[in-house]
Amino acid sequence: MFKSKTFRKMLISITLVCFCFYGIGLFSNLYSRRVLAKQIQDTLDSKVRFWEEQLEQEISSLLLTQSSLMDDSNLLKLHVMWDSMSSYQRNESIKQFSYRLLNIKVLHGIAGSIKTYFPERKVVISADAPILEEYEDDIFEGYEQSFLSEEGNICLTVYFPFYVNPRKDRLPHYYIRTTITPSTLQDTLSDMLGEDEGILFLMDREEGRVLASSGKKLIEDVAGTPVLNEVKQQLTGMGEAEILHVSEDGFAFGCLFPRLGVWLVYCYPDRILEEPLDFFGVFTVALTVLALVLLVSYAYYAGKSFARPLEKIMQAMEDFQDKESFLIEEKNRDDRDELTVIYHRYNKIVKKTESLIRENLDSKYRVHIAELRQLQYQIQPHFLYNSIFLIYRMAQMDENETMAEYAEHLGKYYQYITRVGNSRVRVSQEIGHIENYLAIQETRFGERIRTFLGDTPDAVKDMEIMPLILQPLVENAYEHGMKDCMRNGEIRISMYYDDEIFCFTVEDNGPGMSDAELARMRLKMEEGTIETEEIHAIYNTNIRLKLHYGEGSGLDFENREEGGFRVTARIRLGEEQKHV
Repeated sequence: MFKSKTFRKMLISITLVCFCFYGIGLFSNLYSRRVLAKQIQDTLDSKVRFWEEQLEQEISSLLLTQSSLMDDSNLLKLHVMWDSMSSYQRNESIKQFSYRLLNIKVLHGIAGSIKTYFPERKVVISADAPILEEYEDDIFEGYEQSFLSEEGNICLTVYFPFYVNPRKDRLPHYYIRTTITPSTLQDTLSDMLGEDEGILFLMDREEGRVLASSGKKLIEDVAGTPVLNEVKQQLTGMGEAEILHVSEDGFAFGCLFPRLGVWLVYCYPDRILEEPLDFFGVFTVALTVLALVLLVSYAYYAGKSFARPLEKIMQAMEDFQDKESFLIEEKNRDDRDELTVIYHRYNKIVKKTESLIRENLDSKYRVHIAELRQLQYQIQPHFLYNSIFLIYRMAQMDENETMAEYAEHLGKYYQYITRVGNSRVRVSQEIGHIENYLAIQETRFGERIRTFLGDTPDAVKDMEIMPLILQPLVENAYEHGMKDCMRNGEIRISMYYDDEIFCFTVEDNGPGMSDAELARMRLKMEEGTIETEEIHAIYNTNIRLKLHYGEGSGLDFENREEGGFRVTARIRLGEEQKHV
């Protein structure tokens, strides 16, 4: 047993591991506390700085959005033409501008209220109500964009005009103010904290007053966080410092939010640390006994369970290069012990796996070819019949030039679908094929259906793509979206490329689908249970996109708000696919 080099290495390794764990156990009690406290402090530091940046970005975005409203046409009309506007015109402008304020409030969840004040007219336009009758006088000395009110609200204000040298007697014509309340702050802090342990607090810089917390009940959160008392004491003597560390009665880290003069403080309960550290003292004693028992037990167990079986396996694998790859020769077949069974089953698994791999690769290849051929054959029969019939009609009417042009497009169309095979093509070639298809359909439908094809982004023209993967979406719009359209039909095709995603959108102004039909279609697409021909082309295209372009690729489809149906193909074009 001890002749085995592997067994000796295993025995030495477990001996070293046991002594290492034993030594670590003796000294890790105090050292682990110190290291863990430092790690938590670093973690708190990075987390709070990240949350502070999130809050800063939200405030900056909100101020920028407010500033953009200063040039709103309705706001300028109300300021300049208030007295000359009729009551109806004034009310309409107020409603439209109030609706814009409401959109900003919905977009920025941190905002409690957004109001526009006209000091000279004592009028307020709010996101919640077009006109508020009550106007509160304000002091504009300093023209501060950000300040903290006595009630604990954060006010963000932009003024028009903004005076560099403000005076008490000089009022702005109007200003827009967003009020961030403790309630909205609580929701924002809760969202930022997410699943993390602890509580986030927003505290006043001057008085150490708690303005908001990430918990649901502010008073209970403050009472249940003893470390806040030490935080408040340190805040009163911080001066111009911008960071705060506290490790008494818990852990806390604070970061100054200079724009508002408030502190963002993250409190981490010490109970999470004390339990494993208290247990570690008992664990150290048990570790001494455990190390000795483990060493003796492992030596006995490894010799019986590993060394001897390894020796048999090595004998079974002698002259491995002369045998069939990955197979172990079975000796002593009559001796049906566990190793013999393992050898036998292992060999069967290897052979079966190799067979399955070959079958799987072959199956995927056949499915891939079948999908492409199915698309080609699906497109050709009815389309070819209609095209020949149309040429026949044009020949009867002696429309030679139109017939020649139509025949040219038709020839290019069938030349493309019969020659591309399974090879990739450039995006520009696929779009050229779609242009031929549109020209054929425009000749067929005339003024009944108009098509609009957008420009192909230059970045993707020379990229490679699977053939015949976009045209079925256009055909679907004709065959199903426009099938009952007798006039004024429109099909619009647009493309854009961003972040390695090429999007190809086809939309029509047909009847679309009902919500129930759309939900049923999405369910069948997810489950792969497509039984109707109507969406077979869309389903087949979706499968090909996901198969060849991986995660992030596929089809999105929906009803348009203005009526009709929209299908968008998302194709992730990686770096290795960009150029021919």
